[in-house]
Amino acid sequence: MVQKKLFFVFSFLVGIALAFFSHAARADILFEGYSKVLSGGVHIGYAIARYEFDNKKKQFIATTFVKTNEFGGNLSESLKSYSTDDMKPISYQYTTLIGKQVKTIDAKFEKGKILATVKDGDKVEKIVKDLPKGAFLSSFLAYVMLRSPTGLKIDAKYDYQAIAEEDAAISKGIAFIKSVEDFNGMKAFRVLNEFKSVKFVSLINDKGEVYSTKSPVQGIATELVAKPSEATNNMSVPTATLRVLFGDVPTGQFNEISKKAQASPPAPTPPTPPPGKQQGFPAGKGIQIKGGTPPPQEKGH
Repeated sequence: MVQKKLFFVFSFLVGIALAFFSHAARADILFEGYSKVLSGGVHIGYAIARYEFDNKKKQFIATTFVKTNEFGGNLSESLKSYSTDDMKPISYQYTTLIGKQVKTIDAKFEKGKILATVKDGDKVEKIVKDLPKGAFLSSFLAYVMLRSPTGLKIDAKYDYQAIAEEDAAISKGIAFIKSVEDFNGMKAFRVLNEFKSVKFVSLINDKGEVYSTKSPVQGIATELVAKPSEATNNMSVPTATLRVLFGDVPTGQFNEISKKAQASPPAPTPPTPPPGKQQGFPAGKGIQIKGGTPPPQEKGH
């Protein structure tokens, strides 16, 4: 199903851009961005991610929201994860809405165990599992990669065990940095990742920010964009839900893609032509009158 595939691909994105900020004690928002979600090249939804560090509690917080249109299964999905500053899981809350079907998972971690309550429609399930040493929430995978002895570099390989937030299952995974590529004029590491038998490719920068993710077999992809409107693409934005989840409506400006767009000089404004003249033509030329073919107009996006 699209919604399952989507979460697996997005799970790499939601743990990103943390390790280089682990000492930014005064920072509130460490990373925030909007990504468009594609299926087979078709724009089917958007994802919002924010990462924060609570210096008083010494906790990392990852908050994400995903929404798709009818072509993506009319999915709404939210996740709020908490981990210690050394990435030991504390708790998380996961909610997904598909049509009118709601599923929630409320999980906490105590004394080496995961304790979770799963509500799926009218069904309620209690989960108690031992937590393997070194296991972490999958939404913080990039932090583990970045703080490893090798850091981010070509040929670095990372074997791990992580909790998949969408079902509270613990699975093994592997990530491998294959090469360095150019992404819109910026350097990016090409990361091959496999988790829960789902393979996908990510392009990330040296700060750990994900530029894009793609699952070649499933055709699901995400791409970080400069402005929220590029991601939402005229789809509905539940502002009330976002305020409850994030505390406000994210602007999506705390990332390198957005910063580059803001730093780019604006296109020059053509000078205003003198009265009675049209710029680029002598007086009386280039004027459309009855029956004339109008000049081509740009189509709205």
